[in-house]
Amino acid sequence: MAEIAVREAVGAEEIAAARRLMQAYAAYLAANPAGAANINIQNFERELAGLPGQYQSPEGILLLAWVDGVAVGCCAVRIVRKHRVPERGCEMKRLWIEPSARGLGLGRRLVEAAIAWATTAGYEAMYLDTVPAAMPQANGMYKAMGFESVERYNDNLAEDVVFFRRKL
Repeated sequence: MAEIAVREAVGAEEIAAARRLMQAYAAYLAANPAGAANINIQNFERELAGLPGQYQSPEGILLLAWVDGVAVGCCAVRIVRKHRVPERGCEMKRLWIEPSARGLGLGRRLVEAAIAWATTAGYEAMYLDTVPAAMPQANGMYKAMGFESVERYNDNLAEDVVFFRRKL
């Protein structure tokens, strides 16, 4: 049985693992016909170079999923500025599981960990944007976990992006 863990990325090696996973996420979107053309990854290279950047305490977190000591998934949370949403909100970003590790429930575990962290941090709602055609399984999971469709809350102007919110 595989040893599975989800925890905050700490230290240079774990931040490097998160960077590698986020690069795989971007490569997947770029190779997916419904991906890069339809999602807006603004300032992505700068974001990667500055990790954990906006995804660090007290306003955010960078999470890694581990299987048998290998980082195979990531998820990040950051604050959503008050003028964008009606409550103290955060945004979940960069949810990615390596294809070789899918089917172990890691995406759900990462989202659950992100929700638990955000609740403890005092956030009232979690937001996300996604492209259903590029990541249909993730979109199904979001709905099953209580995320509901909302109007645009950010500057992502891609045509096929949908926006979700979950009350915490």
